[in-house]
Amino acid sequence: MATHTQQPALIDQRLLKAMAHPTRQFILHVLSEGPSSPVRIQRRMDEGISLNLVSHHIKVLRELGCVELIDTVQKRGATEHIYRATARTMFTAEEWEQLDAKDRFPMTADILRMISEDTARSMVEGKIEERTDNHISRSPIELDEEGWSEVVDSLKRTLEEVLDAHARSAERSQVSGEPLMNARVVIMQYLVGRGAWNPPAE
Repeated sequence: MATHTQQPALIDQRLLKAMAHPTRQFILHVLSEGPSSPVRIQRRMDEGISLNLVSHHIKVLRELGCVELIDTVQKRGATEHIYRATARTMFTAEEWEQLDAKDRFPMTADILRMISEDTARSMVEGKIEERTDNHISRSPIELDEEGWSEVVDSLKRTLEEVLDAHARSAERSQVSGEPLMNARVVIMQYLVGRGAWNPPAE
């Protein structure tokens, strides 16, 4: 789960409650990409998740102060409600450490699922190699405790710099009119077992 050393505005018990359900997690992650409607969000979800259920969870998120209604659009006689996230769905390192593993795991799994979805879309659409200055790397490394902490601190600084670049880009675009590129930045650090790994049989 992404963490941030600076305290965002809505990292409190409301967000913990909002993230306690996988459907609400997915909704918040979609809205973190930009405004959307229950209909559009439902189309991106697994089959079996009804529009009524998506609308219910958006209502819960709105009551928790995590999303807000920003517009209504008339389409073929129906009203489409457009929502946006009111803050980034991030936990500080301290808050993340206080969560039980059973609460952290579904959030981590949901982020990894969306990373997989983003990557697959970029490859299918031919966007992943559109720029030569993109960055994709995998670095198997070995660390002692001090080295692990050094990487943790480095990634925290990198995340802050990435989010600052995002904010400055939005400000410049409002002045210059330059269109913004839709991008994803993935930062991960995790342990793996040693030796050969045999995936479980399907």
